[in-house]
Formats: sequence, C-alpha cells, structure tokens
Amino acid sequence: MRRISFKLLIYTLILLFCMLVLSFFLQGNIVTSGFKANLKNRMIQYAKDISDKYRNNLDYSREADNIANIINGSVSIYDANGNLIESHGRFMFGRTRNIERQVILDVLSGKTIYLTDQKTFQGSTLITLGIPIINNNKIAGAIFIHTPLHDIQNDLQNVKNQIFILFIIAILASIIGAYVLSSLFTKPILKIIDAAKAIASGDYNIKIDIKNKDEIGELAKTITFMAHNLSKTEKLRRDFIANITHELRTPLSIIKSYAEAIYDGILNQKQIKEYAYSIMVEADHLNSLINEILELSKLQSGAVQINLQPVNLKDLFREIVSEINIIKGNRNFWLFEDDIIIEADLKLLKRAFSNIIINAIHHTSDSGNIYIKAKKENNLVKISIKDDGDGIDESDLPYIFNRFYSKNIKKSTGGLGLAIAKEIIQIHNGKINIFSKKGEGAQFVVELKL
Repeated sequence: MRRISFKLLIYTLILLFCMLVLSFFLQGNIVTSGFKANLKNRMIQYAKDISDKYRNNLDYSREADNIANIINGSVSIYDANGNLIESHGRFMFGRTRNIERQVILDVLSGKTIYLTDQKTFQGSTLITLGIPIINNNKIAGAIFIHTPLHDIQNDLQNVKNQIFILFIIAILASIIGAYVLSSLFTKPILKIIDAAKAIASGDYNIKIDIKNKDEIGELAKTITFMAHNLSKTEKLRRDFIANITHELRTPLSIIKSYAEAIYDGILNQKQIKEYAYSIMVEADHLNSLINEILELSKLQSGAVQINLQPVNLKDLFREIVSEINIIKGNRNFWLFEDDIIIEADLKLLKRAFSNIIINAIHHTSDSGNIYIKAKKENNLVKISIKDDGDGIDESDLPYIFNRFYSKNIKKSTGGLGLAIAKEIIQIHNGKINIFSKKGEGAQFVVELKL
C-alpha cells in the first residue's frame, strides 16, 4: 500500500509540476508580450503627442526632450525633405542615425516603421519607431523614437522572478497537498485491506468505519455487508453439519443397537423380524437423506439436464396431492380448476412442488387448509401455495431456501427440501418467493414462463 501511496504521490506531483511549468512559461510569455505591446502603444502615443505639437507650432522640442528622458532613449525629428531638424536624449553614437537613414524614405512615404531586431553597440536590443508627421493630408516630416530594451528587460526580469518565486511556492504547496491527498485516498484502502485479511482468516465480525460517500465508501459498505452475510452463512453451515450429523447418527445408533441385539441371539423370531424391519426403515431414511444431499449438489453444479415437455399444472398438482394423501391427515386442499400448460421437466417440477407442499403440511395443523392457485399473467404463470399455519419469523425469511438453514428440520426433507425446490425452479428460468407473517401462515409464489 505504501507503494500505491508513493505512486499516487509521484503521479500527482508530476501532473502538478507539468501544469505549473507550463503555466510558468505561459505567464512569462504573456508578461513579455504584454510589456512589448504596452511599449509599442506608448511609443506611438509619444510620437503622436510630438506630432500634434509640431503641426500646431507649439513647443514640440520640450515635449520631445521630456519623452526622451522618460524612455531613457532618443527622439529625432525630420522635415519633409529628410533633413534632421533636432534630436534629443541619448544619441547612442551613430547607431540611431544609421537606422534612421535606412528607413527615412519609407517613413516620409507615409509608412509607420517599428523595428525590434536592432542592436546597440553594447549588445542591447534597440526598439525603433518611425512615424510620419501628417498635416492637411501631406507629409510634413518624420519622428523617430529609439529606446533600449535593457531597462524594460530589467523590469520584465523582476516580474519573472516574482512569478518564479510563486512557482516555487506552488510546487511546495503541491507537494504538501499531494501528500495529504494520497494519505486521504489510501487510508480507507488500508482499512479495507485489513478487513479483507481478517475475513480471509475467518474473522467475519468486522465493520469498516469509513465515512466516504464515494465509490470507496460503497466498497467498504459492501465488504461489511459481505462479512455479515459470511458470518451468517458460516453459522448456518455449522448448524447444517451439526444437524446432518445428528440425522445420520440417530438412525445409525438405532441400526447398530438392533444389529447387536440380533447378533447376541437374545431375541425370539418375532422380535428378530421387528428389529430387522426397523433396521430397513432407518436404512431407507439414511438413503433418502444422502440422496437428497447428492441431488442438491448435482442441481447446484448445473449437471442436471432438463427434459422439457408439455405439463398440465392442474393434473400435476392433483397427482401430487393424491400421492401425499397418506401424510396429509385431515388437512384440506383447495386446488385451482383451470387447465394451464407449460413447457417443463415433469419429474423435476413434481419434485419441487412436492417439497413445497410437504413443507406446508408440516407447518399446518391437522385440520388446517392449504390453497393452491395458478393464473396466467402476460407470458408467465404465477403459482401460489398458501397455508394457514403458524407462519415464519420475518428474520428467518431470507434463509428459508438456504441449504444450511436448519430451523425446524423435518425428517421427510432433511432440511433440504426447499433448497432443492428453489434450484429446480431456477433451472427452469423461474423465480420463487415466500411471504409470511408469524401467526398468519406462509405463501410460496412461483413464477414460470408459459
């Protein structure tokens, strides 16, 4: 997990670093472009101010001198014939004159010249603006403004240094933020891993205390729920083994006792027959129990091949009720009268419904009633088997069909009857549900496709 936390920290830092570096360079370029654009606009405005005073015969010389001092550069003014009238500020030897001679004709033809690729003798970049003086739509002269970029570059570098300091601060803040983020992200995962290890070691009594409302929180809730269900399933498994052991031990003890009595020769002929008969009955019970365990395992493994054929549900339930007549006692059966035909495996379906009905018999008084109804709904048939017995506790309902459910196991089903019934219904692509309240009986509802 430390590796995940470390990777998350590194990936986050790399992403933030790349974003900050990109932002740093973009900000630098934006500031540089802004400085240069602002400088050009100011130089044009300075030239216009001098031009206005020149056209109006005002004190343009003083204006030119002030501007030259402001920009720490030079200002030159030419007449319409290209003759230098005056020059102010830093002359920078012959460099500015050489530039002016090269472009003076272009400026006097009405063009505005802006050069940024010239160098002074000291190697500093020189910015040159040449603008014509227009008076009554005629070229009256030209103005040249030169300024070295050195001072501006110093100001620009100061701004970049400030941006760089902010960049370093942002990197440090990103490191701290990424560490906190990775810790917050991995802390609940560590809790989930510890819980998973506990579950793997057989400790199901866990609860993951994670308050997250995101997918990690949902995962924690799911694992807690899974552990809770595993705990119940483990208890049911132990109970199932205990009950099956009891179910097997009882007939085996009887068989052993009767066999010992016969072996010791202490019984008369009549007693021998009675004991032998009891041994056969208990052996049949053992065989039935083992067969049911094997049948359920076979159904759950998907090894059963179903033989679909038309099945008349009314005839099927009449046959089932007739066959269980010996155990139904004085209970009353109420059957539906409609002929409903479905495609199903007759043998398996008979087994499933027999188990449900036998379960209803065992939970209904001898004078009780069992209602069997069936009706079509769209492309389905819903079959209801309802009794007026004691009902089932609500807390037991989720586990009624569980093969490990052992409450009130009956010898006739070995506690597996309803589990077998559910598996048979499911391999027919059907559904089975139970509805019950304590004291109000139970109702099994089966849905099958027509």
